[in-house]
Amino acid sequence: MAKKITYERWINLYLPDGWSEREEMGFIFLEKENWPGMLQLSFIEREETTTPSDKAALVMLEDTLEERDIPFPREAVKVETSGTVGIASVDYAYKEKEEPIHWRIWFLVDKTRSLMAAYVCDPKLDDPALTEASRIIADIEFL
Repeated sequence: MAKKITYERWINLYLPDGWSEREEMGFIFLEKENWPGMLQLSFIEREETTTPSDKAALVMLEDTLEERDIPFPREAVKVETSGTVGIASVDYAYKEKEEPIHWRIWFLVDKTRSLMAAYVCDPKLDDPALTEASRIIADIEFL
């Protein structure tokens, strides 16, 4: 049974059993005991609202990665529309350290708001953690 959490003016979030959320430094962290990864959510007001949500999601994702000097193959970015929400996502692995890290970044964008979600985990532990994280993101509803 999922627990519904409402962030006023933003989203409804449905957390599966065993999951908890905490707010820290302007971010929301979604965690599960003994789970190898982490989900982080950030809310962003859209300043420019004339661009369709799917195109805005793509631009926001690419701009964020470029601003942080994160190399990513543009052809790996996936863009879709679900109702009035545009969704852009990309997977990449950071292998410059002794311990590699897998990231999946999503931008969910509606007419006036955006949500950036980031999944972080050791790539060896992605299965089934990434599937579970993806389901949580897919169930988010803008208010």
